[in-house]
Amino acid sequence: MSSTRGRLLLGLSLGGSYSRSGHEEPAAGAGEAPGWHDLRLFFGELRLRAELGLTDWLAADLVMGLRMVVVGFQFQDQQRLAVETPHEDIHHRSETLIGPSDPWLSLRATRRHEAWTSSVRLGATLPIGGTTPNPFRLGRQGEVHQHIQFGTGTVNPLAEIEVRREVGRFVLSGWAIGKLALYSNRHGYQAGDLLLGGLRASSDLWLKRVRFLVGGVAYHEEAERWDGVVETEGNLGRTDVMVESAITWRFSGEWSVALSARLPVWSRSVGAQLSTPAVVELAIERPLKLF
Repeated sequence: MSSTRGRLLLGLSLGGSYSRSGHEEPAAGAGEAPGWHDLRLFFGELRLRAELGLTDWLAADLVMGLRMVVVGFQFQDQQRLAVETPHEDIHHRSETLIGPSDPWLSLRATRRHEAWTSSVRLGATLPIGGTTPNPFRLGRQGEVHQHIQFGTGTVNPLAEIEVRREVGRFVLSGWAIGKLALYSNRHGYQAGDLLLGGLRASSDLWLKRVRFLVGGVAYHEEAERWDGVVETEGNLGRTDVMVESAITWRFSGEWSVALSARLPVWSRSVGAQLSTPAVVELAIERPLKLF
């Protein structure tokens, strides 16, 4: 196996997902009927990944993202027909938001023994993404506010473990990653702890330049807090199970391109939340030898 020391792997990916949600809005005043807030959201992210081999067993990873959120808002009556908003809505609006997300910085140690490979990654997210003041407090005061955030405003430690085994032309793997939110940011926001894991199988299926992957992913996130309180709305915690698949094509020398997708098959959430979106991603990468 060739040495990974001095090897820089650069990857650029573009991912997107779509979700829809809605909730009833109580009557704002005397003589007005309750309405319905219909929300359609598109999430897109351009992500740069860099992995540098420091030794044959230790690598440094950096993942940076530029995120875009497109929100389509419509006020509807009780029959779910679009109507003019009877007053300025302080909660939602049709808008497009763009900004950086929190980058992930980590070190990964890898050990290989015959057909087995294990790796452990330790790192943290950095508070670069934009955050907002407490939207629930502003909402109770009757002020315009924003629920969408691009970051957490805190340094969040993360850890990942992965075990792989080669079986002929197949590679079987299991992995898990956890990210902790240990304190609140300057706006009183504390994100929920995150746990993500799955099983995968990949193979070139006796093809020279193409590789296929299938797997399953389980995702669990705890409730967010504002000023130490779990509100009655927002992210109140959820668990999702998804299937994933990917196809990678090495099209020229060391260049490769991959198309992947994650599709939800089961979800359980607390309160009214966004439905679990399908996620599609297109990535291109190229390794370089620096030293």
